Amino acid sequence: MRKGDGLRLALMKKSGSQPHGNEGVHHAAKGTLNEQEGLSLRNVDRQVVLVLVTAACCLWIGQFGGRLRPPNLQPLHRSVAWAGIQIFAYLIIPVIVCIISRINLATVGWSIRGLKEHWTPYAGILFVALPAVVAVSFSSEFQTKYPLLEVRDGGRVDLGQMLIWWAFYAVQFVAIESFFRGFLVLGLADAFGMNAILIAMLPYLAIHFSKPPLEAVASIVGALIMGILALRSRSIWLGVVVHIVIAGTMDVSSLLQKGVQW
Repeated sequence: MRKGDGLRLALMKKSGSQPHGNEGVHHAAKGTLNEQEGLSLRNVDRQVVLVLVTAACCLWIGQFGGRLRPPNLQPLHRSVAWAGIQIFAYLIIPVIVCIISRINLATVGWSIRGLKEHWTPYAGILFVALPAVVAVSFSSEFQTKYPLLEVRDGGRVDLGQMLIWWAFYAVQFVAIESFFRGFLVLGLADAFGMNAILIAMLPYLAIHFSKPPLEAVASIVGALIMGILALRSRSIWLGVVVHIVIAGTMDVSSLLQKGVQW
């Protein structure tokens, strides 16, 4: 060892500093320890786990629960059974989970306070969406898909049975909005902020994979816009109104395009 090296090492020891190589090892070990602490179960957000695990179960039931229906049901009964499964999966289960877990339903979108201050953008959505629905209703693909149930008495629509179906169909949209914009977006907002909208967008798109391609694309835009509005209003109810009005327009437009009699 040269004299200069010995003197420099002695000064480092006297000042309490360590060679740069040891400092790197020390900082790397500290960083690894911090990463391990970040992966600890103690840092898991209980509500995030509860919402996401419940959501996974609800999505599975909503997708595959229809297989439990008896095979030889009448069209109305078959459609009502489908709507009932959706209501059970996306509305009843999350509400029960919230009640058991003492999550205030108002915090996941069931509040009606302040709706008067937030109706304008929802009206704007209808102003844009309804003409688009009417335009798309001219396509054969749209007419093949909608309405989801078409009950006829001879050449006329059986209005009584259709009203029964539309009642269940409307409640199904309460379930959809409550689950995706309420339980998912608002339930995850405290942990993820605006990113909760993106988390909810993915399964919302997935449930539209069986729909016409343009409707599936529209579901992405709808999930983003409705998610933002739900975060601002902290309520699902104006979204429910928009969803029901658009769905009703889709059904009626399709029936009119087919030239059915009422």
